Amino acid sequence: MSENIPLADIITIFGEQSVSTDPVELEHYSKDASFFPEKMPKCVVWPRNEKQIEKILRLANSNNFSVIPISSIAGPRRHGDTIPHKDNCVVLNLSKMNKILEIDKKNRVVMVEPGVTFKDLIPKLHQKGLRLILPLHPRETKSVLTSALEREPVIIPRYQWDSSDPLLCTEVVFGTGDLFRTGTAAGPGSVKEQKKSGQAQANPMGPTQFSPFRVIQGAQGSIGIVTWATVKLELLPSIQNVFHLQSDDLQALMDFQYELLKYRLCDEVFILNNLNLACLVKKNPQEIEKLANSLSKWNLIYVLAGKGKLANDRISYLEGDIEDIKKELNLGKVKSSDVINKSDIINCINDATSDPWRMRLKGGNQDIFFIINFEKIPELVSLAEKKYPKDLGVYIQALNQGTSYHCGFDLFYDPKDNAAASSIKEKFLEISKELMNAGAFFNRPYGLWAKDVYQRHDESTQTALRRVKKIFDPNNILNPGVLCFDE
Repeated sequence: MSENIPLADIITIFGEQSVSTDPVELEHYSKDASFFPEKMPKCVVWPRNEKQIEKILRLANSNNFSVIPISSIAGPRRHGDTIPHKDNCVVLNLSKMNKILEIDKKNRVVMVEPGVTFKDLIPKLHQKGLRLILPLHPRETKSVLTSALEREPVIIPRYQWDSSDPLLCTEVVFGTGDLFRTGTAAGPGSVKEQKKSGQAQANPMGPTQFSPFRVIQGAQGSIGIVTWATVKLELLPSIQNVFHLQSDDLQALMDFQYELLKYRLCDEVFILNNLNLACLVKKNPQEIEKLANSLSKWNLIYVLAGKGKLANDRISYLEGDIEDIKKELNLGKVKSSDVINKSDIINCINDATSDPWRMRLKGGNQDIFFIINFEKIPELVSLAEKKYPKDLGVYIQALNQGTSYHCGFDLFYDPKDNAAASSIKEKFLEISKELMNAGAFFNRPYGLWAKDVYQRHDESTQTALRRVKKIFDPNNILNPGVLCFDE
């Protein structure tokens, strides 16, 4: 062990059974599917509560070692934000903090620790007539809290009122070792006292005019470690009708989707190209290729949902309104499709998967994702297709009531093919840089993107972020090397 890592003190904090220095185990934490070189941590620890996290962070400040927080070891991990970039690192695996602390149906809020996965939470919510606002068919072992912190795009834009949704209140231990609660959870009173008086930790704003959750979200674990968070819920519909429209004209589908969003007519709505849609609903490469070849290039999926006694009436009038929109737009290049079993799509929008859908075609992929406005999407799609004409998946997701769009490109490749694996990094960076130059906003600058993203910003942006980092993590012990915190 390095002299900067006081193993005896770490064992005192966590107990011998919750600390590992086994090289075989540490190897799992040393790398992911990103392009960073392998670097072994010194040890991995499993905290059980926030007190242990406070103690390890204070110890790290005193002994000058780094702490890398992760929610689980299950993969695939791809973005380079959960592996060591510096020497003398301790991995803080939060997977054993896996309690669902409260499900509040009245206020549509769930409070979870970081180790709670989609597999853990989704069925328990369904039993109570509730549902999460999900990303598109998330991985079963993905942390619900981490997904919200990372601002992963959700598939129901009509329920997303702010870019932070569905994240609400948090309890966080900053890099200084100080514990803090954000939003209405900050007080007055403790969380227990608030619940006793009937309050819910449902408003993320505050305390006062300061909303520190915005500093934590998207920081890739470099500002603080969240020990629990509340996440927004919605009522589970009793009926869901799936509609699948196809076209070789992307703009026609986008124009129609724009109208759906403007009038908030549907719940889930997203656009996939034929390859990504086939990956989403099929399990093996042969089925994927067969389905992709039978689909039009662009596919719009939208869902009409209803609940209660008037569910059918609601869907009926929504279908009528949508038919009127179709007539007004004269969608001659758009056709309805029944190629895909609608129950397969229902499963993808309601549940998590043990088999990550982006890995099904070739076993590996690199995803390029960013935020863009409506008008620029066709231009950037065309740019990516020219650079990677074969095996490119495309996913277009409206955000925040349709005011902005997540656009994702999946570069599929076989990681066992050495030639393909060695060339994918070059393609990945080349396409990413051209997209940045064309106006794509990389609002989640993971890994190798960070340097290029911040080079395109005014120096004052980096200066401001580093000042914030200095306040909450003055000794740069939390996940050094991510974002612009590379000193």
